Amino acid sequence: MIICLVRHGQTDWNINTLLQGVTDVPLNDTGRMQAKEVGAYLKEYDPEWDLILSSPLSRARETAEIIKESINFEKEIITIPDARERCFGDLEGGELNQAMYDKLEKGHPGVETMEELYSRAKKTILGIVEKYSGNKILLVSHAQFIKAAMNSFDPSFDFRFPLKNSSLNYLQEKDGKINILKYNIVAH
Repeated sequence: MIICLVRHGQTDWNINTLLQGVTDVPLNDTGRMQAKEVGAYLKEYDPEWDLILSSPLSRARETAEIIKESINFEKEIITIPDARERCFGDLEGGELNQAMYDKLEKGHPGVETMEELYSRAKKTILGIVEKYSGNKILLVSHAQFIKAAMNSFDPSFDFRFPLKNSSLNYLQEKDGKINILKYNIVAH
């Protein structure tokens, strides 16, 4: 079983290095172009998918819709509520800099803890594996969710690694074990 975790395309908040979290920030034109490039890449190199899943946030959902159209996928996109981005509480909209990273690591009221994020990401991926066993799945989500999922299955994966917008990140489930095949593949 293959699960490709795709980070959504760029938003204006990405450009301005603002913490998005669960704030529903839409894609910008560059993000839409990136999603089309992912679709074109998949159409040429990896066109066969059984299911497309998406976070409920609009930047992920629109990325999924653009990819769906690009690869001529005919089934409906399935929304996975727990594939949303990490909740950053009242820090959302703040500048993502070293001071902000330090705040996030120490903990802040209303912010989903790293432990909660890792638990949710792992549980979500394991739930997808169980529910859709044997399928090849595209899941459009968010940087912190994707990195937490990858790190929960491979502790050597560096959570601080900068995951690019619209990157493709492949996991493989085989014999009950989930491994990272490749990550941060960018179609443009």
